[in-house]
Parts: sequence; C-alpha cells; structure tokens
Amino acid sequence: MKFSLFIDFDGTITTQDVGARFFTTFSDDSGISLGGKWTKHEISSVEALNAEAAFVTVSKDEFIEFLKQFTIDPGSSGLYDLCASYDIPIYIISNGLDIYIDEIMKNHGFGHIPVFANEGAFKNGGLEVEFPCLDKSCSRCANCKGISIRKLLRNGDKSIFVGDGYSDLCAVDVADYLFAKGNLADYLTESGKNSLRFEKLQDVTDRTREDILRIS
Repeated sequence: MKFSLFIDFDGTITTQDVGARFFTTFSDDSGISLGGKWTKHEISSVEALNAEAAFVTVSKDEFIEFLKQFTIDPGSSGLYDLCASYDIPIYIISNGLDIYIDEIMKNHGFGHIPVFANEGAFKNGGLEVEFPCLDKSCSRCANCKGISIRKLLRNGDKSIFVGDGYSDLCAVDVADYLFAKGNLADYLTESGKNSLRFEKLQDVTDRTREDILRIS
C-alpha cells in the first residue's frame, strides 16, 4: 500500500497562525471580526480574505522582516525524512497565502515542498489576493482541502491529512488517515468523528511509522 501526505500550514507546520498574525499586524485590527464571521459560516473564505486584504497596508520589505519571527515545528524534518524514505509525496494545502508560506518554508530549507494556496501580491502599498485553487462546488473554501486531496492524490494511494483548524473540515470525510489537533480535534470529538490526535509533528511521524506503515 502506498500513501500521499497532505498537510495544513498555519498552526500545523508553523508554531503560530501566521496568516492571522499578518492580518492583525498590518491592518490595525480593522478586519478582526471577519474571522468570527467566517467561523460561523456567515461569509466564505474568499469573502473573508478579500475583505481582510482591503485593510492591509504593508511594503514587501516590511513583510519579509515580519516573517523572520516565525518558526516551524521541530518535527518537520523528521516527518519529511520519513516520507522521503517511504516514497510518500508531501503537499502543503492551505487556505492562507503563498507569499508567507513560500518564504517561511524557504527560510527553513523546505522550499521544494509543493504548496497549494491562495496567491498574494503586493500592489501600491497594499495586498491583492487571487484564488487559483478555487472550486465553486465548495461554497465555503477558497482552497477546499477535500477537493485538493482528490485532485492531487497519486493513483492508488491512501491519503494522510494533518491539520489543526476549521479550514480543514472539508478534508475530514476525504482523508483515509486523519491527524488532528487544536480546533479541528475538538470539533471532531464533539461530532463523534474519529481522528488520530497529535500535539507536535513528531507525534505524526511516530504514529505513521508505528501504525499506518506497519499495517500497509
């Protein structure tokens, strides 16, 4: 049996939610209520991101300097090494922005991992967002992770998904093996759905090696 691994970025690979910090830092909290509206399904991800971007004032240099404070989970290297050893392709699928994902992953030596996310661009001291992964069959997400898994999954593979938040909900019924922490894990517990709980990526590596790969 072969596998493909799909992983969220904000709060999963990184130790903080970079996107949330970015929008609150460079918009003077003007769009802070939008996240709550999105969580309550009052607006879509596209609507939320476009509205948040409209409040942003930032230069590219300010942005690059801002990103230097963020770290990735120390277990990222071990998870990548495990996947490389077992021919498991890794894909980052995010409802956030490629401009910070690409920069942070490059800074930590993982710039070669494919990223599927929304595209941000700096224009006239502000931010514009485009949605190359948008699929209108999902009314909630700018980048539906369930749809992305179906599109990217290597023929014949079982899918492993790793996530931590509400933007990961569309992956829940698609992934064959679901690792969850944070809001995602709490939601799944409350909904009576099964998942493999984790706190750090080393847990994902260990559980994948000991349980998933062992039974394949």
